[in-house]
Amino acid sequence: MVDKLEEYRKGTRPIKGPNVLWPLYGAGFDNLGRDGKPIEVPIPQFGPDELLVRHDACGLCFSDIKVINLGQNHPRIFRDIRKEPVVLGHEVALTVVGVGENLRDQYKVGDRVIVQADIYVNGVNYAYGYMIQGGLSKYAVIDQRILNGDDGNYLIPVKPETGYAESALTEPWACVTAAYQLKYRTGLKPGGMTWVVGRPPHGEGVAYTISTGFEAGAHPGRLLMTAVPEPFASWLRRRAAELGVEVQAVEDLARVPDETVDDIVLLEPDADLIEAVSPKLAAHGVCALLTTRPLERKVKVDVGRIHYNRWVYVGTTGSDVAAAYRDVPVRSTLRPGGRSWFVGAGGPMGRMHVQRAIQVAGNPAIIVCTDVSDLRLNDLRDTFAGEAAAKGIEFICLNPARQDAYQEGMAPFRETGFDDIVVLAPVPAVISDAATWLAPKGVMNIFAGVARG
Repeated sequence: MVDKLEEYRKGTRPIKGPNVLWPLYGAGFDNLGRDGKPIEVPIPQFGPDELLVRHDACGLCFSDIKVINLGQNHPRIFRDIRKEPVVLGHEVALTVVGVGENLRDQYKVGDRVIVQADIYVNGVNYAYGYMIQGGLSKYAVIDQRILNGDDGNYLIPVKPETGYAESALTEPWACVTAAYQLKYRTGLKPGGMTWVVGRPPHGEGVAYTISTGFEAGAHPGRLLMTAVPEPFASWLRRRAAELGVEVQAVEDLARVPDETVDDIVLLEPDADLIEAVSPKLAAHGVCALLTTRPLERKVKVDVGRIHYNRWVYVGTTGSDVAAAYRDVPVRSTLRPGGRSWFVGAGGPMGRMHVQRAIQVAGNPAIIVCTDVSDLRLNDLRDTFAGEAAAKGIEFICLNPARQDAYQEGMAPFRETGFDDIVVLAPVPAVISDAATWLAPKGVMNIFAGVARG
């Protein structure tokens, strides 16, 4: 008797049509599939330099929901999806079921793989499940964009004994792990563009300087200056001339010569100034604040770009620009023995963050988990409370919808704040409120993707 499961695992079962997939033709669930159902198309043909793969398991990410909500307007969609629909699904496990003749020394039928979904070819993003047909289809073709992209081969081998769903979860788990390993600049970007902005008469006569990052070994390639007070303005021009750095005056904040700037240094800024210049930050840009006084009000910042563009805001009460970067470097790891709060902890990604926080070496001493679903919170508590207790971690679960219990549970942290706040709820108001709970030198990880702007 033929073992059908074993045949399936080996990829040797005859490939029979049709191929079944869920195309997205526009914004909204009404545009997913046809009449609320997947469509059927012929099995795709593959060439000598391509692979035919079977999608065995596919996770649904909140990123997929954002594509469904935005349709053509999603920033990763570069084509008319009414004519060329998107097939979502980047958290996917695959089995090779067909090998092009030029690839038979590298692959064989039955090979198990996953995809590093963020695919680039000649600098253009062809993400799997966005521009390349994703896991919400039975079969797909792996072409040279994936096999020979800018970073090489985007396929990652999987052991035969690893489960399909387990393999598909590699992508979200990798995102969680990477969130605690990110590296941020601790100085002005060498060769980049720096914009120094003053706010007269504030800062006049202050002995501003840049102790490191503006010398022969490492310095910006271009310097923009707006209302920089003396004697700092003269110091900057003199140092730039010595280093061969181009200097340009910018009279109007709205008319920066280039679209984006790597470093923006603000001298005694107010909230209005921070809001005016922030949109000019480049990807991975840093905004450094040098001020001796508290800001007069809360500042509106684009949390979507903090998430997607990895913007960073740093500061100092001193007069050395380098100190703003150096004195309180951005921490990626949770503070060992500290207080950590996971906002939206009951969802799939929240559970991963909480599990990691408990199991990682140098874990927090206190973990607070909040979620508006009692069902999720109870399951989270049942799953992890025992393991947390075994490691000596105080494990607290609270539902903000239950105001009395929530206020009582959060009261002990109003004075101390949290060393780390990880936000997994893509709600701007929730993110803004959570920021008020940060302890001095605390770090907020806006993990949830919020739309730019």
